[in-house]
Amino acid sequence: MLLEKFTPATRGALLLITGISIFGFSDNLTMLVSDQVSVGQFHFSRSLIAMFMVFGLGRAFGLSVIPKYWKPILIRTFFMVTSMLLYFGVMPMMPIAEAGAGLFTSPIFVLIFSTIFFKERIGWRRIVAVIIGSCGVLLVLQPGANGFTVYQIMPMMAGACYALGSIITYRYLREESPLAILMSFIVSIGLCGFLITTLLTVFPIAPGLVEQAPFLFKGWQSVDSSFWLWMFIIAALATTALSLMTRAYQLTQTSYAAIFEYAYLISVGLFSWLFWGIIPNYLSAVGIFLIIFAGVIIVLAPQKPVEEPLYTAV
Repeated sequence: MLLEKFTPATRGALLLITGISIFGFSDNLTMLVSDQVSVGQFHFSRSLIAMFMVFGLGRAFGLSVIPKYWKPILIRTFFMVTSMLLYFGVMPMMPIAEAGAGLFTSPIFVLIFSTIFFKERIGWRRIVAVIIGSCGVLLVLQPGANGFTVYQIMPMMAGACYALGSIITYRYLREESPLAILMSFIVSIGLCGFLITTLLTVFPIAPGLVEQAPFLFKGWQSVDSSFWLWMFIIAALATTALSLMTRAYQLTQTSYAAIFEYAYLISVGLFSWLFWGIIPNYLSAVGIFLIIFAGVIIVLAPQKPVEEPLYTAV
């Protein structure tokens, strides 16, 4: 294969950039259905379609969709599902680029968690790069005089959860089937979406909250055929992107690979402009530039390999 010529770190970076750019495109398509359903119904519907796609890929390529390493799979899935529920829940209530900037505090959390929990040596260049990237994120989010709103905090919480899931993928699931990791996530987030939406239908939230954040608090809604068409497209794109990203984190040290996820801000901003005519203001543009600059620094910084053993099944 063409990618076999490159080192694992380079292959991981290329796969991650491709996958995250696809996500930037598909996340903009979410806005086409967010006024029809809640975040729970959205994830349930998308997962319902994606499960069959992943199962078909497994049969076609002879890859297992059943995990070998259940404990790290379950822990990773918990963090990833929480991350995506928080992120998608807030997406219709703020510009996608701003929500994405909050989510992509994840590389900062990756470095913090890797240093605290795993004693990973990240080097001063990456520390400087993360500080620069953090300043860029602040410029994109532009908190008001009273600090961050709850809606701005939600994508940052998603970033912390995403970072933990990414670390677990690299450290304990490098030998796991990428489709098994993906299927675990899809089934779990679909089940959570079903349960959340059912609870909101049986026990409705106060009308004021529903009016303020309908994508978060609506119960089950009836949908038409156009909804399912868009969901099929979104599910296909998400399945492709998640497959590429999962494999990328199996190949590449998390604190190195995470910086390439900043490509999402370029992708989501570009398609947000093309689809919806949303153009970042001056401060946001400067922030995005700082984030990209931070990525260049980290790419050029030397990478220290991780020596700890892989997780083994029992």
